[in-house]
Amino acid sequence: MLVTSTVAMAQKGSFYIGGVAGYSSSTHKAPNGNKSGTTSWAFAPEAGTFLQNDIQLGLSLGLSGSTTTNNGNDTETVSNISPTVYSRKFFKLTDNFSTFAGLYLDFISGKTTDHTVTPAQESKQSGFGVRLGIGVAYALSPRFTAVGQYGLLGYQSVNNKVGGNDAGTDSGFNFGVNTVGSSALPFGSGTVFNVGIYYTFKPAP
Repeated sequence: MLVTSTVAMAQKGSFYIGGVAGYSSSTHKAPNGNKSGTTSWAFAPEAGTFLQNDIQLGLSLGLSGSTTTNNGNDTETVSNISPTVYSRKFFKLTDNFSTFAGLYLDFISGKTTDHTVTPAQESKQSGFGVRLGIGVAYALSPRFTAVGQYGLLGYQSVNNKVGGNDAGTDSGFNFGVNTVGSSALPFGSGTVFNVGIYYTFKPAP
């Protein structure tokens, strides 16, 4: 995954833009020759500002999807959209190195289509999530910074509907696993640790 923003130019009133992107593909071939596989993608454009030299406020629009196939035929497709509002507090240790703690609020919406039945059956998901994370930031230049994040803990609740009918609610609390990364990632996904590159610009006086 690649994220874009900065800490070296982290001054009150400065702005940053960027995003996160990810792609994965896997296949399995059975002894009888059957082939199955899954492809997943994620993209989350991001923008924000520094309210103070050490406090960041941002918004990310998480988009993602996945397709599962069997012998070349779709068996399941998933699409998600999840806007996230977040704030991070930075703690400067040296001129180039900082740590931070972040609070993330996710709004979740998604659709899953089961192609193994006729007609195809759709289920929809909606809900919210709250995450706490910690990380480190190292300034590579005055405007570019490498940022690593670790998911400390998180909670999410998702309501499910199948064919317009209530199909129950899934909720869960995680500590240290599946609690970080982009909200663009499919439900229940996420990496314990990820690294990105941030870019920040300061408006003209």
